[in-house]
Amino acid sequence: MKKVFLTLAFVALTMAANAQWILGGQLGFNTNGGTYTQENASPVWDMPNNKAMGLTIAPTVSYVLNDKMQIGLTLEYNYGTATNYNAAGYALNQEVWSKTSTTMFTVAPYFRYYFANAGKFNFFCEAALGFGISPRAKHHDYSNAAVLGYDNEYDGTTKTTMIGLTITPGVNYRISNHWSADCYIDLAGLAFIHNSTKTYGTLTDPDALVSTNVTNSFGLQCNTTAQDLNAHLGNFRIGFNYHF
Repeated sequence: MKKVFLTLAFVALTMAANAQWILGGQLGFNTNGGTYTQENASPVWDMPNNKAMGLTIAPTVSYVLNDKMQIGLTLEYNYGTATNYNAAGYALNQEVWSKTSTTMFTVAPYFRYYFANAGKFNFFCEAALGFGISPRAKHHDYSNAAVLGYDNEYDGTTKTTMIGLTITPGVNYRISNHWSADCYIDLAGLAFIHNSTKTYGTLTDPDALVSTNVTNSFGLQCNTTAQDLNAHLGNFRIGFNYHF
């Protein structure tokens, strides 16, 4: 028994000595908006266009076991807002708008296997088990109309939790001894997604649980969004890594 223990300890120390830590991640930001002007009105009036903003922060820590295998953990935060403006209100010189804010938190341990290389390009397949939650959205409605003025803030009606197992191919490009870039080819992915959506709100109690809707999906090119563990499937992703 002692000999077995010493053998296992030696194997573990050997793996640790040959291993390498990698810090990486993804950072994304997008926004759109503008101005709408009614030129042929009297008087001429303008208002902001409907606008949206999205932010993604996804740090990753990885442990390289050998030249073929790597394990890691990704923590992802997604935040988005959408603001809609009322043209009829602005035409009467009244500011009227509504804003919705959504968030998504994801934790995803993963295993990566490199199966081929060509120069500085290393091709891999990555399996990730993601756990995500999207709390109830935050709404803010505003109007400065003289008769129907209001300024309301309230929670949305749905909260979503996700569990997703995804297998996604990709390629790693070694920029230098300490830097590399990952490109995930999500269109060829395989995924199983378990989605549970809870709906809240009655006329007398906005926090009362009304219903629970559970759905399961499985297949190739399983298309997901920011509300469906978007860290793993459904879009083209690039991340950068620092190798210690």
